[in-house]
Amino acid sequence: MTLARNAFALLDRTAESYAGDRPAYGFEGEVRTFREMRDASLEVAAGLAANGVGRGDKVAVMMGNRFEWVETFFGLAALGAVCIPVNVLLTGKEIEHVCRDSDARFLVVDEIGSKIGRLGHSFDAVITVGSAAIEAAGRRVEYADLRAGHVLPADHVGPALEDTFLLYYSSGTTGLPKAAEHSHDGVLWNAMGQVQGLGLTGEDRYFVIPSLSWAAGFHNLVIALTWVGGYSEIRSTGGATMENIVDSIEAGSITHVMLVPSLLRELVTRPDLMARLSASALRWIVTGAEPVPKAVIETVCRGIPDVDVCQGYGLSEFPTICTVLMADEVFDHEGSAGRPLPHTDLAVRDVDGVIRRSGQGELLIRSLASMKGYYGKPEQTAEAFRDGWLHTGDLVAIDEDGFMTVVGRTKDMIISGGLNVYPKEIEDVIHRAPGVLEAAVVGVPHERFGETTVAIVVTDDPAFSIDEIERLCLEELASYKRPRQILVRHDPLPRNANAKLLKRELRPWATAQLGTGAASQPTAPSVQADSTS
Repeated sequence: MTLARNAFALLDRTAESYAGDRPAYGFEGEVRTFREMRDASLEVAAGLAANGVGRGDKVAVMMGNRFEWVETFFGLAALGAVCIPVNVLLTGKEIEHVCRDSDARFLVVDEIGSKIGRLGHSFDAVITVGSAAIEAAGRRVEYADLRAGHVLPADHVGPALEDTFLLYYSSGTTGLPKAAEHSHDGVLWNAMGQVQGLGLTGEDRYFVIPSLSWAAGFHNLVIALTWVGGYSEIRSTGGATMENIVDSIEAGSITHVMLVPSLLRELVTRPDLMARLSASALRWIVTGAEPVPKAVIETVCRGIPDVDVCQGYGLSEFPTICTVLMADEVFDHEGSAGRPLPHTDLAVRDVDGVIRRSGQGELLIRSLASMKGYYGKPEQTAEAFRDGWLHTGDLVAIDEDGFMTVVGRTKDMIISGGLNVYPKEIEDVIHRAPGVLEAAVVGVPHERFGETTVAIVVTDDPAFSIDEIERLCLEELASYKRPRQILVRHDPLPRNANAKLLKRELRPWATAQLGTGAASQPTAPSVQADSTS
Protein backbone atom coordinates (compact mmCIF):
# COMPACT_ATOMS: atom_id res chain seq x y z
CA MET A 1 0.00 0.00 0.00
CA THR A 2 1.31 3.46 -0.93
CA LEU A 3 0.26 6.39 1.22
CA ALA A 4 0.99 10.01 0.45
CA ARG A 5 2.24 12.14 3.29
CA ASN A 6 -0.57 13.00 5.71
CA ALA A 7 -1.47 12.76 9.38
CA PHE A 8 -1.81 8.98 9.14
CA ALA A 9 1.61 8.73 7.48
CA LEU A 10 3.06 10.51 10.55
CA LEU A 11 1.49 7.95 12.84
CA ASP A 12 2.66 5.12 10.58
CA ARG A 13 6.24 6.43 10.43
CA THR A 14 6.43 6.86 14.20
CA ALA A 15 4.98 3.37 14.76
CA GLU A 16 7.43 1.76 12.35
CA SER A 17 10.64 3.69 12.86
CA TYR A 18 11.39 4.35 16.50
CA ALA A 19 8.40 4.43 18.86
CA GLY A 20 6.08 1.58 17.93
CA ASP A 21 5.78 0.16 21.43
CA ARG A 22 5.83 3.48 23.24
CA PRO A 23 2.60 4.79 24.79
CA ALA A 24 0.96 7.18 22.33
CA TYR A 25 -2.57 7.88 23.60
CA GLY A 26 -4.37 7.32 26.86
CA PHE A 27 -8.06 7.50 27.75
CA GLU A 28 -9.80 6.64 31.02
CA GLY A 29 -7.09 4.31 32.29
CA GLU A 30 -6.33 2.56 28.99
CA VAL A 31 -3.16 3.24 27.00
CA ARG A 32 -2.53 2.57 23.30
CA THR A 33 0.91 2.36 21.72
CA PHE A 34 1.70 4.02 18.40
CA ARG A 35 1.58 0.65 16.67
CA GLU A 36 -1.76 -0.26 18.22
CA MET A 37 -3.30 3.06 17.20
CA ARG A 38 -1.86 2.76 13.69
CA ASP A 39 -3.31 -0.73 13.24
CA ALA A 40 -6.72 0.27 14.61
CA SER A 41 -6.86 3.31 12.33
CA LEU A 42 -6.07 1.18 9.27
CA GLU A 43 -8.87 -1.22 10.20
CA VAL A 44 -11.29 1.70 10.49
CA ALA A 45 -10.14 3.07 7.12
CA ALA A 46 -10.71 -0.33 5.51
CA GLY A 47 -14.11 -0.69 7.17
CA LEU A 48 -15.20 2.75 5.98
CA ALA A 49 -14.06 1.90 2.46
CA ALA A 50 -16.02 -1.37 2.58
CA ASN A 51 -19.11 0.66 3.48
CA GLY A 52 -18.82 3.01 0.55
CA VAL A 53 -16.58 5.81 1.82
CA GLY A 54 -14.13 6.83 -0.88
CA ARG A 55 -11.42 9.38 -1.45
CA GLY A 56 -12.91 12.89 -1.21
CA ASP A 57 -16.18 11.77 0.41
CA LYS A 58 -17.41 13.95 3.25
CA VAL A 59 -17.75 12.29 6.68
CA ALA A 60 -19.28 14.20 9.60
CA VAL A 61 -17.92 13.06 12.96
CA MET A 62 -19.93 13.84 16.10
CA MET A 63 -18.33 12.20 19.11
CA GLY A 64 -17.14 13.06 22.55
CA ASN A 65 -13.46 12.53 23.32
CA ARG A 66 -12.59 8.83 23.10
CA PHE A 67 -10.24 6.42 21.33
CA GLU A 68 -12.71 5.91 18.48
CA TRP A 69 -12.38 9.61 17.59
CA VAL A 70 -8.61 9.21 17.21
CA GLU A 71 -9.01 6.02 15.15
CA THR A 72 -11.55 7.72 12.89
CA PHE A 73 -9.38 10.81 12.43
CA PHE A 74 -6.33 8.86 11.31
CA GLY A 75 -8.46 6.36 9.39
CA LEU A 76 -10.02 9.14 7.31
CA ALA A 77 -6.56 10.59 6.70
CA ALA A 78 -5.33 7.23 5.41
CA LEU A 79 -8.40 6.75 3.25
CA GLY A 80 -8.30 10.24 1.73
CA ALA A 81 -11.85 11.08 2.82
CA VAL A 82 -12.77 14.50 4.20
CA CYS A 83 -13.32 14.74 7.97
CA ILE A 84 -15.94 17.20 9.22
CA PRO A 85 -15.64 17.51 13.01
CA VAL A 86 -19.03 18.51 14.45
CA ASN A 87 -18.74 20.69 17.52
CA VAL A 88 -20.31 18.71 20.35
CA LEU A 89 -21.85 21.89 21.80
CA LEU A 90 -23.89 22.77 18.72
CA THR A 91 -27.68 22.54 18.64
CA GLY A 92 -29.57 20.26 16.28
CA LYS A 93 -30.33 23.14 13.89
CA GLU A 94 -26.67 24.15 13.78
CA ILE A 95 -25.58 20.55 13.19
CA GLU A 96 -28.03 20.23 10.29
CA HIS A 97 -26.51 23.36 8.76
CA VAL A 98 -23.01 21.89 9.06
CA CYS A 99 -24.08 18.62 7.42
CA ARG A 100 -25.97 20.32 4.58
CA ASP A 101 -23.37 22.99 3.93
CA SER A 102 -20.52 20.46 3.85
CA ASP A 103 -22.38 17.94 1.66
CA ALA A 104 -21.73 15.26 4.27
CA ARG A 105 -22.66 11.79 2.97
CA PHE A 106 -21.68 9.81 6.05
CA LEU A 107 -22.03 10.34 9.82
CA VAL A 108 -20.02 8.80 12.65
CA VAL A 109 -21.82 9.42 15.94
CA ASP A 110 -21.66 8.25 19.56
CA GLU A 111 -23.86 8.86 22.60
CA ILE A 112 -23.37 12.60 22.19
CA GLY A 113 -25.98 12.35 19.42
CA SER A 114 -28.62 11.32 21.95
CA LYS A 115 -29.03 14.92 23.06
CA ILE A 116 -29.85 15.92 19.47
CA GLY A 117 -32.52 13.29 18.98
CA ARG A 118 -33.20 13.79 15.28
CA LEU A 119 -31.30 15.23 12.33
CA GLY A 120 -33.16 16.36 9.24
CA HIS A 121 -30.33 15.39 6.90
CA SER A 122 -30.00 12.17 4.90
CA PHE A 123 -26.76 10.17 4.89
CA ASP A 124 -25.62 7.23 2.83
CA ALA A 125 -24.70 5.55 6.11
CA VAL A 126 -24.75 6.37 9.82
CA ILE A 127 -21.94 4.69 11.78
CA THR A 128 -22.94 4.33 15.43
CA VAL A 129 -20.39 4.14 18.23
CA GLY A 130 -21.25 2.62 21.60
CA SER A 131 -24.90 3.14 22.51
CA ALA A 132 -25.45 6.02 20.10
CA ALA A 133 -29.12 6.94 19.66
CA ILE A 134 -30.02 9.40 16.93
CA GLU A 135 -32.75 9.65 14.33
CA ALA A 136 -31.21 10.32 10.93
CA ALA A 137 -31.98 8.90 7.50
CA GLY A 138 -29.31 6.45 6.36
CA ARG A 139 -28.20 2.83 6.48
CA ARG A 140 -27.04 1.84 9.98
CA VAL A 141 -23.54 0.44 10.52
CA GLU A 142 -22.09 -0.57 13.89
CA TYR A 143 -18.64 0.93 14.48
CA ALA A 144 -17.40 -2.41 15.81
CA ASP A 145 -18.12 -3.90 12.37
CA LEU A 146 -15.67 -1.47 10.75
CA ARG A 147 -12.83 -3.34 12.41
CA ALA A 148 -14.14 -6.82 11.58
CA GLY A 149 -11.43 -8.09 9.26
CA HIS A 150 -11.56 -5.42 6.56
CA VAL A 151 -8.31 -4.62 4.73
CA LEU A 152 -7.52 -1.77 2.36
CA PRO A 153 -6.70 -2.93 -1.18
CA ALA A 154 -3.00 -3.45 -1.83
CA ASP A 155 -3.08 -0.83 -4.58
CA HIS A 156 -4.76 1.81 -2.41
CA VAL A 157 -3.22 5.25 -2.93
CA GLY A 158 -3.71 7.77 -0.18
CA PRO A 159 -4.45 11.46 -0.63
CA ALA A 160 -2.16 14.06 -2.13
CA LEU A 161 -0.73 16.81 0.05
CA GLU A 162 -3.01 19.43 -1.49
CA ASP A 163 -6.19 17.36 -1.08
CA THR A 164 -8.77 18.58 1.41
CA PHE A 165 -8.69 16.71 4.72
CA LEU A 166 -10.71 18.80 7.17
CA LEU A 167 -13.61 21.24 7.27
CA TYR A 168 -13.60 23.12 10.58
CA TYR A 169 -16.73 25.17 11.05
CA SER A 170 -16.45 28.48 12.85
CA SER A 171 -18.37 29.13 16.02
CA GLY A 172 -20.77 31.47 14.24
CA THR A 173 -20.33 34.67 16.28
CA THR A 174 -21.71 36.76 13.40
CA GLY A 175 -24.13 34.33 11.74
CA LEU A 176 -24.24 30.76 10.45
CA PRO A 177 -20.91 28.94 10.79
CA LYS A 178 -18.66 28.71 7.74
CA ALA A 179 -16.03 26.05 7.18
CA ALA A 180 -12.28 26.59 7.08
CA GLU A 181 -11.03 24.10 4.49
CA HIS A 182 -7.70 22.48 5.35
CA SER A 183 -5.38 20.35 3.26
CA HIS A 184 -3.24 17.45 4.48
CA ASP A 185 -0.25 19.68 3.80
CA GLY A 186 -1.57 22.45 6.06
CA VAL A 187 -2.14 20.00 8.92
CA LEU A 188 1.49 18.83 8.67
CA TRP A 189 2.87 22.38 8.56
CA ASN A 190 0.75 23.28 11.59
CA ALA A 191 2.28 20.38 13.53
CA MET A 192 5.83 20.98 12.36
CA GLY A 193 5.72 24.61 13.46
CA GLN A 194 4.82 23.48 16.97
CA VAL A 195 7.53 20.82 17.09
CA GLN A 196 10.15 23.44 16.26
CA GLY A 197 8.69 26.51 17.95
CA LEU A 198 7.74 24.83 21.22
CA GLY A 199 10.70 22.46 21.39
CA LEU A 200 8.53 19.34 21.74
CA THR A 201 10.20 15.96 22.32
CA GLY A 202 9.23 12.35 22.77
CA GLU A 203 9.47 12.78 26.54
CA ASP A 204 6.59 15.27 26.66
CA ARG A 205 3.21 14.18 28.05
CA TYR A 206 0.25 16.37 27.10
CA PHE A 207 -3.18 16.45 28.76
CA VAL A 208 -5.83 16.95 26.05
CA ILE A 209 -8.66 18.97 27.61
CA PRO A 210 -10.28 20.56 24.50
CA SER A 211 -12.89 18.62 22.60
CA LEU A 212 -11.41 16.68 19.69
CA SER A 213 -14.22 18.24 17.65
CA TRP A 214 -12.48 21.62 17.96
CA ALA A 215 -9.44 22.68 15.97
CA ALA A 216 -7.50 22.96 19.23
CA GLY A 217 -8.29 19.33 20.06
CA PHE A 218 -6.10 17.48 17.57
CA HIS A 219 -4.04 20.40 16.33
CA ASN A 220 -2.64 21.87 19.53
CA LEU A 221 0.30 19.52 20.29
CA VAL A 222 -1.44 16.16 19.63
CA ILE A 223 -0.35 15.77 15.99
CA ALA A 224 3.00 17.38 16.79
CA LEU A 225 3.62 14.87 19.58
CA THR A 226 2.61 12.03 17.25
CA TRP A 227 5.42 13.28 15.00
CA VAL A 228 8.10 13.08 17.72
CA GLY A 229 6.82 10.10 19.71
CA GLY A 230 5.30 12.00 22.64
CA TYR A 231 2.22 11.06 24.66
CA SER A 232 -1.31 12.52 24.68
CA GLU A 233 -3.65 11.73 27.58
CA ILE A 234 -7.20 12.43 26.36
CA ARG A 235 -9.75 13.73 28.82
CA SER A 236 -13.42 12.82 28.42
CA THR A 237 -15.66 15.61 27.16
CA GLY A 238 -17.23 18.02 29.63
CA GLY A 239 -17.13 18.67 33.36
CA ALA A 240 -13.66 20.20 33.48
CA THR A 241 -12.75 21.85 36.77
CA MET A 242 -9.32 22.81 38.01
CA GLU A 243 -9.72 20.31 40.85
CA ASN A 244 -10.14 17.28 38.57
CA ILE A 245 -7.61 18.62 36.05
CA VAL A 246 -4.94 18.85 38.75
CA ASP A 247 -5.84 15.31 39.88
CA SER A 248 -5.23 14.04 36.32
CA ILE A 249 -2.00 16.00 35.89
CA GLU A 250 -0.60 14.43 39.05
CA ALA A 251 -1.80 10.91 38.23
CA GLY A 252 -0.54 10.97 34.64
CA SER A 253 2.81 12.72 35.22
CA ILE A 254 1.63 15.32 32.71
CA THR A 255 4.22 17.84 31.53
CA HIS A 256 2.12 20.04 29.20
CA VAL A 257 -1.44 21.34 29.36
CA MET A 258 -3.60 24.00 27.73
CA LEU A 259 -5.93 25.94 30.04
CA VAL A 260 -8.51 28.35 28.65
CA PRO A 261 -8.89 31.69 30.47
CA SER A 262 -11.97 30.56 32.42
CA LEU A 263 -9.95 27.73 33.97
CA LEU A 264 -7.06 30.08 34.74
CA ARG A 265 -9.51 32.38 36.53
CA GLU A 266 -10.59 29.42 38.63
CA LEU A 267 -6.97 28.49 39.31
CA VAL A 268 -6.02 31.92 40.67
CA THR A 269 -8.62 31.50 43.42
CA ARG A 270 -7.05 28.20 44.55
CA PRO A 271 -3.54 28.62 45.96
CA ASP A 272 -3.74 25.00 47.15
CA LEU A 273 -4.07 23.78 43.56
CA MET A 274 -1.24 26.03 42.41
CA ALA A 275 0.97 24.52 45.11
CA ARG A 276 0.11 21.01 43.89
CA LEU A 277 0.96 21.95 40.31
CA SER A 278 4.31 23.34 41.44
CA ALA A 279 5.12 19.97 43.01
CA SER A 280 3.92 17.92 40.01
CA ALA A 281 5.68 16.92 36.76
CA LEU A 282 3.99 19.82 34.97
CA ARG A 283 6.44 22.10 33.17
CA TRP A 284 4.35 24.12 30.74
CA ILE A 285 0.91 25.76 30.55
CA VAL A 286 -0.32 27.58 27.48
CA THR A 287 -3.46 29.68 27.47
CA GLY A 288 -5.37 31.41 24.73
CA ALA A 289 -8.82 31.38 23.03
CA GLU A 290 -9.32 35.01 24.10
CA PRO A 291 -7.18 37.78 25.57
CA VAL A 292 -6.24 36.93 29.15
CA PRO A 293 -6.32 39.73 31.75
CA LYS A 294 -2.84 40.71 32.88
CA ALA A 295 -3.79 40.27 36.53
CA VAL A 296 -4.67 36.60 35.93
CA ILE A 297 -1.38 35.82 34.17
CA GLU A 298 0.60 37.59 36.89
CA THR A 299 -1.12 35.64 39.67
CA VAL A 300 -0.62 32.26 38.00
CA CYS A 301 3.05 32.98 37.22
CA ARG A 302 3.74 33.86 40.83
CA GLY A 303 1.61 31.01 42.20
CA ILE A 304 3.42 28.27 40.23
CA PRO A 305 6.92 29.64 39.67
CA ASP A 306 8.33 26.26 38.60
CA VAL A 307 5.89 25.98 35.69
CA ASP A 308 6.25 27.97 32.47
CA VAL A 309 3.03 29.89 31.83
CA CYS A 310 2.80 30.94 28.19
CA GLN A 311 0.13 32.95 26.42
CA GLY A 312 -0.59 32.07 22.81
CA TYR A 313 -2.70 33.08 19.86
CA GLY A 314 -4.20 30.88 17.17
CA LEU A 315 -7.27 30.41 15.00
CA SER A 316 -9.34 27.67 13.41
CA GLU A 317 -8.20 28.92 10.01
CA PHE A 318 -4.73 27.79 11.17
CA PRO A 319 -2.11 27.94 12.51
CA THR A 320 -3.81 26.87 15.73
CA ILE A 321 -0.79 28.26 17.57
CA CYS A 322 0.58 31.25 15.66
CA THR A 323 2.39 33.02 18.47
CA VAL A 324 3.57 32.17 21.98
CA LEU A 325 4.85 34.37 24.77
CA MET A 326 7.46 32.24 26.48
CA ALA A 327 7.60 32.14 30.26
CA ASP A 328 10.83 34.15 30.50
CA GLU A 329 9.18 36.91 28.46
CA VAL A 330 5.96 37.24 30.46
CA PHE A 331 6.93 40.00 32.87
CA ASP A 332 8.83 42.11 30.31
CA HIS A 333 5.93 41.88 27.85
CA GLU A 334 2.84 41.72 30.03
CA GLY A 335 -0.36 41.26 28.06
CA SER A 336 1.42 40.17 24.89
CA ALA A 337 0.58 36.96 23.00
CA GLY A 338 4.24 36.67 22.07
CA ARG A 339 6.16 36.27 18.85
CA PRO A 340 5.35 34.05 15.88
CA LEU A 341 6.38 30.41 15.66
CA PRO A 342 8.71 29.46 12.77
CA HIS A 343 5.86 28.63 10.36
CA THR A 344 4.08 31.98 10.76
CA ASP A 345 4.66 35.49 9.41
CA LEU A 346 2.79 38.50 10.86
CA ALA A 347 1.92 42.02 9.74
CA VAL A 348 -0.75 44.64 10.43
CA ARG A 349 -2.98 46.69 8.16
CA ASP A 350 -3.18 50.16 9.71
CA VAL A 351 -6.11 52.60 9.62
CA ASP A 352 -4.88 53.94 6.27
CA GLY A 353 -4.85 50.45 4.74
CA VAL A 354 -1.05 50.24 4.69
CA ILE A 355 0.50 46.86 5.50
CA ARG A 356 3.29 47.21 8.06
CA ARG A 357 5.56 44.84 9.98
CA SER A 358 4.92 46.72 13.22
CA GLY A 359 2.36 49.14 14.57
CA GLN A 360 -1.34 48.85 15.31
CA GLY A 361 -4.07 47.54 13.06
CA GLU A 362 -5.76 44.37 11.83
CA LEU A 363 -3.60 41.26 12.24
CA LEU A 364 -2.49 39.66 8.95
CA ILE A 365 -0.97 36.18 8.77
CA ARG A 366 1.02 34.25 6.19
CA SER A 367 1.65 30.56 6.83
CA LEU A 368 1.89 27.33 4.88
CA ALA A 369 -0.37 25.95 7.61
CA SER A 370 -3.27 28.30 6.82
CA MET A 371 -6.51 27.06 5.34
CA LYS A 372 -7.17 26.73 1.62
CA GLY A 373 -10.20 28.99 2.04
CA TYR A 374 -13.80 28.93 3.23
CA TYR A 375 -15.55 25.90 1.79
CA GLY A 376 -17.99 26.79 -0.97
CA LYS A 377 -17.55 30.54 -0.39
CA PRO A 378 -15.19 31.98 -3.02
CA GLU A 379 -16.10 35.61 -2.29
CA GLN A 380 -15.42 35.29 1.44
CA THR A 381 -12.20 33.40 0.67
CA ALA A 382 -11.02 36.19 -1.65
CA GLU A 383 -11.87 38.78 0.98
CA ALA A 384 -10.00 36.85 3.69
CA PHE A 385 -6.87 36.43 1.55
CA ARG A 386 -6.70 39.80 -0.20
CA ASP A 387 -3.19 41.13 -0.79
CA GLY A 388 -1.79 37.65 -0.16
CA TRP A 389 -2.39 37.72 3.60
CA LEU A 390 -5.00 36.01 5.77
CA HIS A 391 -7.03 38.80 7.39
CA THR A 392 -7.96 37.71 10.91
CA GLY A 393 -10.32 40.48 11.98
CA ASP A 394 -8.33 40.88 15.20
CA LEU A 395 -6.95 44.27 16.18
CA VAL A 396 -3.38 43.97 17.44
CA ALA A 397 -0.24 45.94 18.16
CA ILE A 398 3.13 44.54 17.02
CA ASP A 399 6.20 46.17 18.52
CA GLU A 400 9.61 46.57 16.91
CA ASP A 401 10.81 43.29 18.45
CA GLY A 402 7.91 41.35 16.93
CA PHE A 403 5.82 40.89 20.09
CA MET A 404 2.11 40.89 19.29
CA THR A 405 -0.60 42.12 21.67
CA VAL A 406 -4.28 41.57 20.94
CA VAL A 407 -6.25 44.78 21.31
CA GLY A 408 -9.68 43.51 20.29
CA ARG A 409 -11.79 42.64 17.27
CA THR A 410 -12.19 45.03 14.34
CA LYS A 411 -15.96 44.76 14.79
CA ASP A 412 -15.65 45.46 18.54
CA MET A 413 -13.74 48.72 18.17
CA ILE A 414 -15.76 51.68 19.45
CA ILE A 415 -15.56 55.04 17.67
CA SER A 416 -16.66 57.77 20.06
CA GLY A 417 -16.53 61.36 18.85
CA GLY A 418 -14.15 60.32 16.08
CA LEU A 419 -11.71 58.66 18.51
CA ASN A 420 -10.93 54.94 18.42
CA VAL A 421 -11.54 53.12 21.71
CA TYR A 422 -10.24 49.57 22.11
CA PRO A 423 -12.34 47.62 24.64
CA LYS A 424 -9.56 45.27 25.75
CA GLU A 425 -7.50 48.15 27.14
CA ILE A 426 -10.41 49.14 29.37
CA GLU A 427 -11.25 45.53 30.25
CA ASP A 428 -7.66 44.92 31.44
CA VAL A 429 -8.01 47.81 33.88
CA ILE A 430 -11.41 46.67 35.16
CA HIS A 431 -10.20 43.10 35.74
CA ARG A 432 -7.80 44.36 38.40
CA ALA A 433 -10.65 45.49 40.63
CA PRO A 434 -11.50 43.09 43.50
CA GLY A 435 -14.50 40.86 42.94
CA VAL A 436 -14.57 41.09 39.14
CA LEU A 437 -15.10 37.65 37.56
CA GLU A 438 -15.66 38.83 33.99
CA ALA A 439 -15.72 42.16 32.22
CA ALA A 440 -16.71 43.35 28.77
CA VAL A 441 -16.82 46.80 27.24
CA VAL A 442 -19.23 47.59 24.41
CA GLY A 443 -20.40 50.66 22.55
CA VAL A 444 -23.99 51.92 22.77
CA PRO A 445 -25.61 54.69 20.71
CA HIS A 446 -24.94 58.29 21.73
CA GLU A 447 -26.67 61.30 20.12
CA ARG A 448 -23.62 63.55 20.07
CA PHE A 449 -20.65 61.15 19.83
CA GLY A 450 -22.20 58.33 17.81
CA GLU A 451 -21.15 55.73 20.38
CA THR A 452 -20.17 55.76 24.00
CA THR A 453 -18.54 53.08 26.15
CA VAL A 454 -20.40 50.89 28.61
CA ALA A 455 -18.66 48.39 30.89
CA ILE A 456 -20.45 45.20 31.91
CA VAL A 457 -19.05 43.52 35.01
CA VAL A 458 -19.89 40.07 36.37
CA THR A 459 -19.44 39.40 40.07
CA ASP A 460 -20.69 36.91 42.65
CA ASP A 461 -19.90 39.22 45.58
CA PRO A 462 -23.16 40.56 47.10
CA ALA A 463 -21.21 43.47 48.62
CA PHE A 464 -19.49 44.39 45.35
CA SER A 465 -18.84 48.09 44.79
CA ILE A 466 -17.86 49.89 41.60
CA ASP A 467 -15.77 52.42 43.53
CA GLU A 468 -12.46 50.66 42.81
CA ILE A 469 -13.30 50.39 39.10
CA GLU A 470 -13.99 54.13 39.01
CA ARG A 471 -10.68 54.87 40.72
CA LEU A 472 -8.65 52.62 38.42
CA CYS A 473 -10.28 54.02 35.28
CA LEU A 474 -9.73 57.59 36.47
CA GLU A 475 -6.05 56.94 37.15
CA GLU A 476 -5.17 54.84 34.11
CA LEU A 477 -7.44 55.81 31.23
CA ALA A 478 -7.81 58.96 29.19
CA SER A 479 -11.18 60.63 29.67
CA TYR A 480 -12.57 59.53 26.30
CA LYS A 481 -11.78 55.88 27.11
CA ARG A 482 -13.46 55.75 30.51
CA PRO A 483 -16.79 53.90 30.65
CA ARG A 484 -19.74 56.27 30.77
CA GLN A 485 -21.76 53.58 32.48
CA ILE A 486 -20.93 50.44 34.46
CA LEU A 487 -23.56 47.71 34.57
CA VAL A 488 -23.18 44.97 37.17
CA ARG A 489 -24.72 41.54 36.56
CA HIS A 490 -24.55 38.15 38.20
CA ASP A 491 -25.21 35.96 35.16
CA PRO A 492 -22.13 34.88 33.17
CA LEU A 493 -21.44 36.76 29.96
CA PRO A 494 -22.97 35.12 26.86
CA ARG A 495 -20.60 32.86 24.92
CA ASN A 496 -20.87 30.68 21.86
CA ALA A 497 -20.21 26.94 21.58
CA ASN A 498 -16.44 27.56 21.56
CA ALA A 499 -16.63 29.73 24.69
CA LYS A 500 -15.97 32.95 22.76
CA LEU A 501 -17.62 36.08 24.11
CA LEU A 502 -20.70 37.24 22.17
CA LYS A 503 -20.56 41.02 22.34
CA ARG A 504 -23.26 41.21 19.68
CA GLU A 505 -25.67 40.00 22.39
CA LEU A 506 -24.29 42.31 25.05
CA ARG A 507 -24.80 45.53 23.07
CA PRO A 508 -28.61 45.33 22.89
CA TRP A 509 -28.68 44.04 26.47
CA ALA A 510 -26.70 47.05 27.68
CA THR A 511 -28.85 49.46 25.67
CA ALA A 512 -32.01 47.94 27.16
CA GLN A 513 -30.60 48.16 30.69
CA LEU A 514 -29.84 51.83 30.24
CA GLY A 515 -33.27 52.56 28.77
CA THR A 516 -34.24 55.12 26.19
CA GLY A 517 -32.19 57.78 27.91
CA ALA A 518 -28.95 55.95 27.22
CA ALA A 519 -28.23 58.00 24.14
CA SER A 520 -28.22 61.29 26.01
CA GLN A 521 -25.99 60.50 28.94
CA PRO A 522 -23.53 63.23 29.95
CA THR A 523 -20.10 63.22 28.28
CA ALA A 524 -18.24 63.14 31.59
CA PRO A 525 -18.00 59.71 33.22
CA SER A 526 -21.32 58.94 34.87
CA VAL A 527 -21.06 55.54 36.50
CA GLN A 528 -24.20 53.59 37.24
CA ALA A 529 -24.69 50.12 38.69
CA ASP A 530 -27.49 47.86 37.53
CA SER A 531 -27.92 44.17 38.17
CA THR A 532 -29.58 41.18 36.64
CA SER A 533 -30.45 37.87 38.19
